[in-house]
Amino acid sequence: MPTTFLSVGHFCYDVSPNGYILGGSASYSTLTARNLGHHARAVTAVGSNFDRENLLLEGIKTVYHESPETTIFDNQYDAKGRRQQFILGSAQQLNGSDIPVEWRTSNIAYLCPIADEVSAEVVHCFSDETLIGATPQGWLRQWDASGRVEAKRWTTAKDILPHIDVLILSDEDLRSYPDELERYIELTRIVVLTQGAHGATLFQSGTQLESVAYSVREVDPTGAGDVFATAFLINYYQSRSVKEALNFAHCVASFAVEGVGTSCIPKLAQVMSRLQT
Repeated sequence: MPTTFLSVGHFCYDVSPNGYILGGSASYSTLTARNLGHHARAVTAVGSNFDRENLLLEGIKTVYHESPETTIFDNQYDAKGRRQQFILGSAQQLNGSDIPVEWRTSNIAYLCPIADEVSAEVVHCFSDETLIGATPQGWLRQWDASGRVEAKRWTTAKDILPHIDVLILSDEDLRSYPDELERYIELTRIVVLTQGAHGATLFQSGTQLESVAYSVREVDPTGAGDVFATAFLINYYQSRSVKEALNFAHCVASFAVEGVGTSCIPKLAQVMSRLQT
């Protein structure tokens, strides 16, 4: 049965050898929800240079808030594959008042900042029946005058985590401050720690559940965490089984890494044919 899935965060551009390409957690998540047959919505902020008629976003209902800039990331990799990010523009913050009243009863709300743009107050906008999930990467970033992105501690975690249902983060998110995981677990009902090809660990009520990733040939991991998070939230909303949701999320994400960018986000029929029981 289709659900209404709302993403709150910036659509952005990523620098590529061929120019700007669509990026951002809000993009990857709503494309995933749409492809899986659900009603995808987004609340975002962009500048005048953002292409709102992008065919990739067809079928996604979007509220665009005007901003002086569009968020733009330039990801540079060294010889060992280590990434250094630069932010070339940053759109305005998204506040509680930016969420349309009629969208506050969405079945699922996904808070997915990429540049510290989602205000803590947004978490209080939704109905008691809404399943609220979040990925914290944007709350863990700061940048200097040159745009060089560095890690920071998540200062608003205590204001957000007690009011959400699921936090999904990667081992990369914890690289600079691994001690923060324990605090996140204490504050949140369900925490899922993803480790790429090594699977994921779910923490709930003092217990841990390990899960295995699907074995595929990885071409591009960009956005896979958001695809995983979206699939997990949708399946968990419907099944209320964390074990089933983990397996479904791993399956959906396994398609996403097989191609560049958003090109291999799967349709539901593809997922059902690969799904392992």
